[in-house]
Amino acid sequence: MDLVLPPALPLGGTVAVVSPSAAGMGELPVEAGRGVGALQALGYEVRVMGNARGVRGWTSGTVGERREDLHAAFADPGVDAVLYALGGQHSAQLLPTLDFDLIAANPKVFCGYSDATTLLAAVHQRTGLVTFYGPALIPQFGELPEPYPETVEHFTRVVGTAAPAGVLPRFDYEVVDLDFDRREREQRPRDRREPQPRKVLRRGRARGPALAACLPSLCTLVGTPWMPDLAGRVLLLETPEPPYSPGTADAHLWHLRNAGVLDDVAAVVFGRPLGWSAEEAVAFEVAAVDCLEALSVPVVAEVEFGHTNPIWTIPLGIDLEVDGDELAILGAGVR
Repeated sequence: MDLVLPPALPLGGTVAVVSPSAAGMGELPVEAGRGVGALQALGYEVRVMGNARGVRGWTSGTVGERREDLHAAFADPGVDAVLYALGGQHSAQLLPTLDFDLIAANPKVFCGYSDATTLLAAVHQRTGLVTFYGPALIPQFGELPEPYPETVEHFTRVVGTAAPAGVLPRFDYEVVDLDFDRREREQRPRDRREPQPRKVLRRGRARGPALAACLPSLCTLVGTPWMPDLAGRVLLLETPEPPYSPGTADAHLWHLRNAGVLDDVAAVVFGRPLGWSAEEAVAFEVAAVDCLEALSVPVVAEVEFGHTNPIWTIPLGIDLEVDGDELAILGAGVR
């Protein structure tokens, strides 16, 4: 299938906010409002879709309501980008009835992370559209007192400029604080520290189309019609915060290995984990090397995407090069 680049998101463009999974807009109205305000301060118009603020159990609405918002956002010629409000665990419920033809006929920037994996990967697989593994409304744009500038700069460069983003930057801090209640109660930013350095677990050089994903979410696609072919790809995998554990991540990685979907990847890149101790992170790295030993491909860990902060925006389907612990996006993700 041919690769389809969406039009660049211009300054002044309209961003539609959708909630295909968790009820973040309804349950976290302060953080959601802060995110909307941050996008507006950056010069974007924001349109919160009609069902996005709903709360229905552990999701924002019925499958039909969530699907309706996504279809409406893509079909609206006045919308330039579609942005996840928050992740969750139930985006895959939309897949059987998602109108991929409608999305293919209306290509636009589609961005999120975590549980967004299922829709980003499926849309990319079914339509060829370049989708974007990057910030979401509440966890990134809704930060206090404002989004991390490194996250914003990389997002606007990748989705707003029809040029390769080039070398993926190293950041001079990482956010390690998971006490969101304290952040809101005291109205002060989350704690940060000196970042862990990237780690080369198996040295090498490779390039291929990028596929970024949250590990447990990608596992839910295995065996379905929406699982992308990983052959030749640089696979970027990241993990949720606790209670998701290194042992569970090891089990999920082996599931991908046993399913055969990793057999022909070009390289594997692991995101910097959030909420694991140094010992837990090392334990997972050892387990990952064991799991991937037979592949003989470059493997890098502690890389700046996913549930950590600040984060990159990664265009799915665009060539990415891995050379030791250096990574670079080699093509434009938008036109």
